[in-house]
Amino acid sequence: MGSKRKRQEKKKDFQKAKLKVGKTAKKPDNFTDTSFTAKSISLPNQSVSKKSSSGPVDLSHQISLTKHHSSQTRKEVLGFIENHLPSNPSLYKQIITATIPLITDLSPGVRLALVSLLKACANKQSGLLELHMRSIVLFLNSAMTHIQPDIRASSTSLLEILVDLAPEPLVKGYFVKVLKSYYALLSWPLTGDRKAVSLAVNSNGSLGGGKKSRAQHIRILRKFLNAALDEDAAKKSVLSIDWSQVNVPHHTTPNFMIPQIPQAFSSFKFFVDELPSSTSKAASENTKEGEYSLREAETMSTEDIHTRQKIMKDVFLNSILKNLANASKEGGEIGIEANGCIETINALKKSSDSSENQ
Repeated sequence: MGSKRKRQEKKKDFQKAKLKVGKTAKKPDNFTDTSFTAKSISLPNQSVSKKSSSGPVDLSHQISLTKHHSSQTRKEVLGFIENHLPSNPSLYKQIITATIPLITDLSPGVRLALVSLLKACANKQSGLLELHMRSIVLFLNSAMTHIQPDIRASSTSLLEILVDLAPEPLVKGYFVKVLKSYYALLSWPLTGDRKAVSLAVNSNGSLGGGKKSRAQHIRILRKFLNAALDEDAAKKSVLSIDWSQVNVPHHTTPNFMIPQIPQAFSSFKFFVDELPSSTSKAASENTKEGEYSLREAETMSTEDIHTRQKIMKDVFLNSILKNLANASKEGGEIGIEANGCIETINALKKSSDSSENQ
């Protein structure tokens, strides 16, 4: 009896079930539903081909956005770069090259963000401004002589950073250029020509800028002249040698050493180009014998303080004091800054004269 039951159960496995119309076949017990659709899950932060967000930020895309058409985007990109400055010094060349042209940007927010970025870069990487001083001063002079008044008004903010963080390479290489740009910035006549004086008087309000910006320009001019002409600052230079602290065979030995300064014999005018120059001819016509003319000063190296002091005395001193005296008559913040600048120049002149007499 048991064997008959087993045979019937085995037959069930090979019997085909009869289906009724409209009814589906019964699903077996081990049926697996495969009708679902699989969805992909994206995990870019865990990709092995990309850097993790916890590591250093790739700034290549942000650097390219410094040329974006939107001023708000350019401003935000500069702020992002400032907050994510890399530790790798090689990347700072790309940052400086891409961002320094923004000093002439039409948006004041972008220019302000650039000044903040350059200051942060200089504080993080020592010697950065010295390496890129040439390109920075190029765009600085462009901003100081720009056709847009608001760009000229904010140009000396960059100059103040250079004076505070990298004064030595600035004054040694670009003393004359920066001073000439200051005359154009403040609409001061560099020559005694009547036409130049008339142009300066008529354009004092338009080209010179507002009172607040002009006061800032004069304040930074005072710092620049102090950094360029101060004897104490020059003695603290790494390259200067105090011969009084050096043991020498004879007290006249330093006079026979190789000169430490360039153009040590410039007073003899061995290699001075005497051809007339259209840019500086008017300023050089009334030059006395033994004095530097503006045309000569433009071609000279100003690496030593004595050359800068003589250029200041022969070329710029009288005109700067005259223009500052006119500015002091305006009173207010401009008058205060102008009087302070005059005091600084007179003190530097007195110190220079005393050192020459010794």
